Formats: sequence, structure tokens, C-alpha cells
Amino acid sequence: MTPLEDWPAETLVDVERGIGRHVVRFVSLNGRLFALKELPPPLAWREYRLLTALEGQEVPSVAVVGVVADRAELPAVLITRYLEFSLPYRLILARRTLPAPEESIRAALVELLVRLHLAGVFWGDCSLSNALFRRDAGGLSAYLVDIETGELHDALSDGQRGHDVAIAEEN
Repeated sequence: MTPLEDWPAETLVDVERGIGRHVVRFVSLNGRLFALKELPPPLAWREYRLLTALEGQEVPSVAVVGVVADRAELPAVLITRYLEFSLPYRLILARRTLPAPEESIRAALVELLVRLHLAGVFWGDCSLSNALFRRDAGGLSAYLVDIETGELHDALSDGQRGHDVAIAEEN
């Protein structure tokens, strides 16, 4: 077993990506790109379950493929499909010409947060770093890419919604 950060470069695909606290690598298989993220098994399984539930509710998020958890003493690996034509906000803002007005980034994140809350999802770590953005009819659409701290409920309390909004404002 080899940690993702030690995988040979020839097995990886270089894509534009944001920053994160977990090791993430990209691979190509049969013409499709996949993101592989190492994290502790309980978090990998939590994120897998939440992304699966969101996919069923058509909430904009990366498509989950699976979890590789039997890696001896190494962290588990969450596998998702790479979201084509998307960028993290840091790369969008670093471009000379923005793909949409800057306020479109915030509006897209707000729309994503509202859709999550309507679906009963407490994000817990609402941040521009945990979303990807893709051009959509002159603006941007946000897609959830990281929800390891999230929780799924029948409905959210005012406190849960308020906490997510406070975290979003702070971040």
C-alpha cells in the first residue's frame, strides 16, 4: 500500500485545484478523470453517504464513486468524479479576466447553501474552498466538493442554518 502523496507522477493527472487539508490526487481511467482524497475512514464513509444522498436529491455536488477503506494503516480514499470545466474560487480570482462578475461567486455559494438547507443538510464547514465553480449562463454555479463535516436531517433548526451562515460569512 502506498500513500497517495507517494504515488508516481506518471499515474497522476495534473489539474487546476484549490488548497485543502487532505491529500488529493487526480487520475484518469478509461477517458474519465477521478479525484482521490485521503481521509480517516469514518470521515470518508460520512462524506460518501452525504454525497450519495445529495445526488439523489439533485443538489449540485461532485458525483461520488466509492471508498477504498481497507488500506492497512493508511487513511481511506474517497473517490469522486472530476467535475469538468470547474475551478476553485482562488484560481478564478487569480485570472486576468474573470469568467463572471466577482459577486457571482458569492451568489453561487449562497444558492448552493440554500439548496443544501432545503435538502436538510447542515454543511458545518461552508467555505469557498469547499465548493467548485462552473460557468452557467453568464454567471457561475457552485458545486459542493467537500462535506466531511456535514449532517443530513429531516429539517434544519434555525441554529443550524445560522451556524452555517456565520461560518460562510467568516470564511
